[in-house]
Amino acid sequence: MKFDLTDLRIFLSAVEGGSLTAAALQNNIVVAAVSARLRKMEDSFGLPLVERTGRGIRPTLAGDILVGHARKVLDDTRKLEIELDAFSEGRGGTIRLLSNTNMLSEHMPKLLGSFLRQNPDIFVTVTDKPSMEVVNLLRNGEADIGIVASSADMTGLERWRFVPDRLVLIVPGDWALEGPVAYARILDHPLIALNTTVALSQFLRRLATELGRRANIRIRVENFESLCRIVECGAGLGIVPESAARRYGRDMGFRTLEIADGWAERELYVCVRNQQQLPLYAQKLLLHFQTYAEEAKNAAFLEAAIVKI
Repeated sequence: MKFDLTDLRIFLSAVEGGSLTAAALQNNIVVAAVSARLRKMEDSFGLPLVERTGRGIRPTLAGDILVGHARKVLDDTRKLEIELDAFSEGRGGTIRLLSNTNMLSEHMPKLLGSFLRQNPDIFVTVTDKPSMEVVNLLRNGEADIGIVASSADMTGLERWRFVPDRLVLIVPGDWALEGPVAYARILDHPLIALNTTVALSQFLRRLATELGRRANIRIRVENFESLCRIVECGAGLGIVPESAARRYGRDMGFRTLEIADGWAERELYVCVRNQQQLPLYAQKLLLHFQTYAEEAKNAAFLEAAIVKI
């Protein structure tokens, strides 16, 4: 089967224009060349694609099938040309971003929302992965930028401190439990958790396995808001980022307790394999992350100063 994009373009313009003459004018070639192109395609398929009428041409049944596919192929080609043009100029492309659950829920929506508004030619795919998996994918070139916890082995990667990632325990308002609470003790109680595919759930499950324990999960939910709401009702305990506990705690009747284990106090880092090898549009997002981190740091410093006063 031998035909190219020019063949498809000429065929489609002939069908849409209703004549070989229309196709010749649209493609700036002679009618004989249009006829030769169509004949070559029909020979290649072994099927008639158009039939001549007193008023021009019209597609056969096989031609109708080809029309739909030709439009899709040419549309996709135009989109590809636009994207590659933007890529070559550093204006646009698709960034492969990996992150842990807390970052995706607490910081990423606002951060990426403002970035995408400022850069309409840039697209971002975001995947929730545990930190240990993120660093391996970055090293293998399967992602552009990753957000990982400080506990991950970032050897061989370029990294920048990002934002704190403190985990806390939330309990129903009428429960007598007081903090700080060790994870081994938390596992003595029924828990409300996120879905098993979520990086935070995988992390907590691994910690329980290391203790030789199995968490008593009463229900798994899609997001932190639902988790907080169920804890508020008294169904069990939950582990969430401190920022989520603060936000939902304003309107919900649960209490927030410290977790005694060291892993609850974490810093997040932005990592790449090599900043200079990133496409320009990915470097833009990296700079956006760095600016966000600096602003968050200044805001935290100001808040702490106000509290001291």
